[in-house]
Amino acid sequence: MTAQLTTVAGSLQLAVKTPCNPVSGPATISGNTLHVGNIAVGAMGCAGDVGAREQWVLQFLQRPVEMTSADGVLKWTSGADTLTLRAN
Repeated sequence: MTAQLTTVAGSLQLAVKTPCNPVSGPATISGNTLHVGNIAVGAMGCAGDVGAREQWVLQFLQRPVEMTSADGVLKWTSGADTLTLRAN
């Protein structure tokens, strides 16, 4: 999975590539908290583990995401779940 925050026409956008579909939406950051609104998902149907992972990502992004970083590692925490992200 990859995640990218970019600015498009002055607005922050989050794009996530899951093993199934791309997921994207407008984002805001307040302090260390990321909020993603109006999440759009690709139209390919996904079954089994791949579909379950996509659903997990959607649920993760629908909650506020607390962001921390240390030693070149970015951690996103949403509810009881944490993603550890490293730069490519």
